Amino acid sequence: MVPRIQFTAHALARMSERGVSREQVLAVVTTPLRVLPAKGEREEIQGLIERVGRPMLLRVVLERGVVVTIITVIATSKINKYGAST
Repeated sequence: MVPRIQFTAHALARMSERGVSREQVLAVVTTPLRVLPAKGEREEIQGLIERVGRPMLLRVVLERGVVVTIITVIATSKINKYGAST
């Protein structure tokens, strides 16, 4: 069963600023490349996306519960810096 997912206003603003779609976030959350512990009870989910013909690492910080809450979204070209590889 796929969990219900909600986005904070902060996450939606960051997605808009960074040109990341809901579909890209959902794809990374449902099929992550890596899952790392984050501050408190949060997790950082990482996955690769393509933007403007370039691979990007999408970092999604979320909280799990009855509903998965997307806290923030970061897209970076510094794939190796954050420990992922293409």
